[in-house]
Amino acid sequence: MSGYLGDLSSVQEKSLEELKELLSTEIITADEATLLRFLRARSFDAKAAYNQYTQTREWRINNDIDHILDQDRPLEKEVKKIVSCGFHKHDKFGRPCYIEHTGRMDIAALLKLPSDQFIAWHIWNNEKQIQRMTQLSKKFDRPIESMVHIHDTAGATMVLRKALNSFKRVAKLDQDYYPERMGKIFIVNTPWVFPVLWKIAKIFLDPKTRAKCVVLKSSELHKLGDYFNPEDLPEEFGGTCRCDNGCLPPIPKHMLEVKDNPQLTEQSIGAKKTFTYTVDCDSKKGDLSIAWYFKATSKDIQFGVKFKPKPHSGWKDDANEIDDIWVEDLEPILECETSITGFYAPPCPGICTLVWDNSNCKWLSRTIKYHVMVSEADSDSDEEIPTNGNKENS
Repeated sequence: MSGYLGDLSSVQEKSLEELKELLSTEIITADEATLLRFLRARSFDAKAAYNQYTQTREWRINNDIDHILDQDRPLEKEVKKIVSCGFHKHDKFGRPCYIEHTGRMDIAALLKLPSDQFIAWHIWNNEKQIQRMTQLSKKFDRPIESMVHIHDTAGATMVLRKALNSFKRVAKLDQDYYPERMGKIFIVNTPWVFPVLWKIAKIFLDPKTRAKCVVLKSSELHKLGDYFNPEDLPEEFGGTCRCDNGCLPPIPKHMLEVKDNPQLTEQSIGAKKTFTYTVDCDSKKGDLSIAWYFKATSKDIQFGVKFKPKPHSGWKDDANEIDDIWVEDLEPILECETSITGFYAPPCPGICTLVWDNSNCKWLSRTIKYHVMVSEADSDSDEEIPTNGNKENS
């Protein structure tokens, strides 16, 4: 059973009644739809839902949240200079939509904002979305309790990592005080660094929130049509909507110049030769992520990734007894001069080797242009780990 009104199992109904009884001792009343949101967030554990509900109620009273929309949105002018974002219509289920060009956000300027005001800006947005849910519930004559987000990550670089602490605070606030308000999060136009950023970001998202995330590459934007009617989706995301004053505020001009492609190193690979780039993934560096971006001048080149675990406690003691494991099979490159990207997170200490193989070409050398990035998922550092790797042309 879904856990929504009208679709409850006997166990879920029992939990709802138990929560009502717990609240009645403090003379607190709430509608069943609200109580069910807290119960769903806590897997129908009535006591856990009671604790979260009372803490949320206290937080709302102490911060006068019920009247926050009576005031202007905090940082209104400042945010417009940092990122293009706004509310825009709704999805096929009637859930109000918020869209943000996250990849073109001025992170340096964002970090200069007063953190309490940035949180207040986010709370104001949440309350506005809840107000829109009420309006759309009346329009469609059915209860609408959640929202959807579209985050366009085009243009994102590892600089976005510097804002993760701010995003972490926002995520925790939503999980603590706005349970089950998020319906879907669409992360679209993902750049080559996204797998690394996502590995870090998803650490502070609870499993239920992660399950609501839909990640789409630029070539997959059409899939938004499964969730939105064309007239309710801006043209830039595959819809037909063209609001009179623009569907969203313009992207800050200085952020349009930011390039998300990395600086490439050129490497010639002789006929019947192989070029390898090796990364030592030792335990001192913690949880590493390895990402690659490259272009090749010929389909003769084959590319693959192999990993050799290091001997460690409780496992084999002799490195010679451990074989390389191909985690990305050596396969021909299908398109020339087209960027090829990938990502690998070693499960344990070991040696990761990226392989470009030109052994199929008998007479001609071939050229690749590449960039390899190594990053710690649990590091406090804001930058990728500088590394030249160990290169070998043989």
